[in-house]
Amino acid sequence: MSAQNNHNGGQILLVEDDPGVCRLEAERLEPLGRKILSASTAEEAMALLRSGTPELMLLDYSLPGHSALELITRLRRESVAVPPFIVVTGLGDETVAVETMKAGALDYVVKNSAFLDNLLETARKALDKSALQRKLEKAEADVRKNLRLYEFLAQVNQAAFREKDRVKLLTLICDIAVKAGGLRMAWAGRPDKDTGRVLPLCSAGFTDGYLNSIKINLAGGKFAVSPMSKAAAHKRIATSEDIATDPDFKQWREAALTRGYGSSAAIPLMEGGRLYAVLGLYASEPGFFTGEEMKLLEEIQGDVSLALDAISAEENRAAAQAALERTAAQLSHVMDANPVILFTLAGEPGKFACQWISGNAEQMLGYEPAEVLMPGWWKNSLHPADRERVLAEQAKLAQAGSLIQDFRIRRKDGDYFWVHSQLKVSADNKSEVNGSWSDITRLKDSEESYKLLFDANPQPMWVFDRETTRFLEVNQAAIEHYGYTREEFLAMTIFDIRPESEHERLRRQLPIAPVQTDMTEMWRHRRKDG
Repeated sequence: MSAQNNHNGGQILLVEDDPGVCRLEAERLEPLGRKILSASTAEEAMALLRSGTPELMLLDYSLPGHSALELITRLRRESVAVPPFIVVTGLGDETVAVETMKAGALDYVVKNSAFLDNLLETARKALDKSALQRKLEKAEADVRKNLRLYEFLAQVNQAAFREKDRVKLLTLICDIAVKAGGLRMAWAGRPDKDTGRVLPLCSAGFTDGYLNSIKINLAGGKFAVSPMSKAAAHKRIATSEDIATDPDFKQWREAALTRGYGSSAAIPLMEGGRLYAVLGLYASEPGFFTGEEMKLLEEIQGDVSLALDAISAEENRAAAQAALERTAAQLSHVMDANPVILFTLAGEPGKFACQWISGNAEQMLGYEPAEVLMPGWWKNSLHPADRERVLAEQAKLAQAGSLIQDFRIRRKDGDYFWVHSQLKVSADNKSEVNGSWSDITRLKDSEESYKLLFDANPQPMWVFDRETTRFLEVNQAAIEHYGYTREEFLAMTIFDIRPESEHERLRRQLPIAPVQTDMTEMWRHRRKDG
C-alpha cells in the first residue's frame, strides 16, 4: 500500500496492548457507528495498516517493544499511510504530549479517571478535524493540479503559436504535459491504415518500454477499448478514471500499474476535419481527469487542432506560392523566347494607353517595358503613313469587340517594322483590351517582292476567288492588254472578260481548276473595247 490517503471510511483502529482497556474503548466508541479494529502490538498494527487506512487510529503511547512515535516513524519510513491518530497514554508528561503533537497527532489523551467518559467526544472532534483536514488537503491538491493544468494549457498555446512542424509540436506538447502538467507520461500516436493501429510518434515522461508492449487498434478487435482507440474511433476525448478497476483497460492494466499510471485520457487531434494524431496523457493518481480537467483537455484539443490546421494552411499556401512562382518563371521563359508580344491596353477607344507588356518587348522593339508604358508612346511610334488608318479602325473597336490590323511601328533605333496586331475587348472590363503583336516584316517583304515580280511579268496575270469568281489582283500587263483600270478589274468577275458562249464551259471547269485544267486549251477573252 502506498502512502497516499486511501481511507477505509467507517473504520477505527485501536492499538492497545491491554485487552480490557481496548474493550472499554471500543464500547465507548460504538455510538460513532464505525467498525472497530484492534491490534495489541506494533506488528499487528503494521499488518492492518498495510491492508488499508482507517478513518481514525487510537494509539497507545507504550506498546511492547515500541513507542507510539517509533511506530509512526516506521510507518512513514516504509511508505505505509499514516491515518489521523490520537495518542493515548498513562503518562501525564508534557514533553511526551509535545512530541506526539509534533509527530502529527490530532490529540493527546491521558488515561485518568475521566478518560473513558471523554473518549467519545474526543474521537468525534478528531474525526471532524480529520474530515476538515482532508477537505482542505483535497482543495489544495485540486488548486495545485489546476494550476499545473492551466500552465500546461498556457504553454501548449505558446507552442502551438510558435512551432510550425507537426512532429516537433507534438513532441513539445508531450514534454509540456509532463514538466508543466505534472503528468506521469504523455505520448502521441498517428493512425496507420495499413496496420489498423495507432503507432507511437513521440513521448515524454516515464515510459519504461510501455509503448513497445501495447497494441492500440483503430477499430474493432480486443484491443480497441482503450481511451486511445476510443478517441481514434469516435473522434472524442476518452478517459479511464481508474486503470486498476477499469474493465476496458484489462489488456494493459499490469503494464500500466507497474509503471505508476493511475488514470489516463486520450485526445483526438484533428487537421482539416480528419484525425491526424491522438494525444495520450497518464496521471499517477486515479480520478485525475474529471470535470474541470476535461474542460482544459477540450481547450487543449481545440488549440492544437487549430495549430495543425494553421500548419496545413501554411503548407498549402507555400506550395501554391511555389507552384505560382514556377509557373511565372516558366511563363516568363516562354514569353522571353516567344516572338509574339502580349500586352494590355486601357482607356477609351482611340486613346488607349499600354498598361502592361510582356518582357520580350525589348527584344523586338528595343525599348524596355517601362518605356513602352510611357504616355504617348503607342501613338507616336506608329508609322505616319499608317497612323490615321490604324487609329480610325481602333475607334470602332468597342463596337466590333475585336480587331486585326497590319501596320508599321518604329523601333528605338529609328527603323520601322511590320506587326500583325490582334486586339480583343475584355469581356469583364470594356475599357480593357488584350492584344498581341507578331513581327511580319519578312512576310511583308516577301509580299512586296512577289508583287514586284507579279506586276513586272510581261504576260497578263491575275488572281481571282474561285468561290465568288471576283478578281483579287491583276498585273500591269493585264491592265494594258484588256484596257481596264485596276479598280475596274477588282470590281469584275472572271465571267466579265469571257464571251457568253464560253460561260457554260467555264462553269464546268471552275470546280476542278487548276488541277485538271488542260493548260493548252484555247479560250476566247473580251477586251474592254469589245
